[in-house]
Amino acid sequence: MHSIRSVGVFCSSSSRTPATYLDDAYRLGQLLAIEKIKVFYGGGAIGAMGALANGVLEEGGEIVGVIPGFMVELEWANPKISEMIITKDLAERKQIIFEKTHGIIVLPGGTGTLDELAEALSHKKLGIFDIPLVLLNTLHFFDPLLEFLQRMVDEEFILPEHKNFISIAYSADEVVQLLKSYQPFGEDNIRNIAAL
Repeated sequence: MHSIRSVGVFCSSSSRTPATYLDDAYRLGQLLAIEKIKVFYGGGAIGAMGALANGVLEEGGEIVGVIPGFMVELEWANPKISEMIITKDLAERKQIIFEKTHGIIVLPGGTGTLDELAEALSHKKLGIFDIPLVLLNTLHFFDPLLEFLQRMVDEEFILPEHKNFISIAYSADEVVQLLKSYQPFGEDNIRNIAAL
């Protein structure tokens, strides 16, 4: 059995998220629950966050919301979630999710999701953690970002190995397979790459 028992999922909480993205978030939640992988996410009730949570809950899985206090005051917290960790700010939210999980999954989203992805990649690049970092590239949403990362490689801002720290999936089922098949780089190897 694979060793990944919990994952952090970063995704959109926009009420305007198109249906295809919601469908993939819901399916991912279902699959993670079926695999008995505990989910930590942003704690929201709408958009892809809500769809993800619904998928997990409807399959009887475990899901924990991690949400800043000001969002709770705005009534953005998902009332269906029995376990909610309240943080002082967005930075603490990310820190807790990184500390409590064995893998990171990033779904299409806005600037908050982009911030979370960038920090996760930076953590991995610096050897702070050595866990799978998977993008669910629904409708090729992340293709422009991947092209931008390739430009960073081409112009030597990052190494090719750094771009390869991200795994790309095109379906929720593929996300789970990438989690299961993940081979750690080894912290020493990551740090050696970072030093180049």
